[in-house]
Amino acid sequence: MSTEEPRTESTQAAPQAIAAASRLGWPMVVRGFLGVVFGIVTVFWPRDASNPLQLSLPTEVVDHLAIAYLILFALALVFQAVRSPLNVRTAIFGQAVIAIPAIVFLFLADHPAEVRAALSIWALLHGALEFWAYRQLRSQPMASDFLIASGVHILLGIILVFGDGMEALSILGFTGAATLIAGVIFIIGGYSRLSKGRQLAKRDALSEPADTPTEAADPIDATDRSGSAGAADSKNPDDPDTDTPVKKEP
Repeated sequence: MSTEEPRTESTQAAPQAIAAASRLGWPMVVRGFLGVVFGIVTVFWPRDASNPLQLSLPTEVVDHLAIAYLILFALALVFQAVRSPLNVRTAIFGQAVIAIPAIVFLFLADHPAEVRAALSIWALLHGALEFWAYRQLRSQPMASDFLIASGVHILLGIILVFGDGMEALSILGFTGAATLIAGVIFIIGGYSRLSKGRQLAKRDALSEPADTPTEAADPIDATDRSGSAGAADSKNPDDPDTDTPVKKEP
């Protein structure tokens, strides 16, 4: 029994590790891709060049870009929450929920200060919930991705809170930089989880054929031993090589 128990535990642990690594991989890649795309858009979006020394963007353009990103980001968070463990779903769903009031406030924002207030509150709350998710996942490998993303969003919120006098272009620039950094981290983290899941799947597939002959050989050996013992007991009593005395009739 002692030789079979470790094999049973490893067989049960491998699928759990594969599921934990694979199920969070694609949602993280999708989140990271959205962040990278939004960050690139904020860099290359055309500016108003009426004054070459001071570029600017209309507030409504920043509103529309931020709203589009938050809508897609909330959908990606729902996708991640569905595939996350139960102890993390509340934090992930919370991140999707807080994007809704941010979107509403951005629709109503007409001035850079209002845009800055909406994005700063969203960034601080999102960073806090991301840290909560990290606390729930810190026992798993590569959980530091959520911690780094939490720090990036909290830093963005602090910059926007104390950024008095920021124009729409500056707000969009800082927000795009934060999402770009967090996006790269999530893409790398998601790909690493998927790669680890594939490695565990290959390792588990290679270990199964090695266990099958050993387990199948045990009943055959037992049958051979029982067959040989039965043959030894059924020897002919008239055989001169046996020690059993032969009783002759008078």
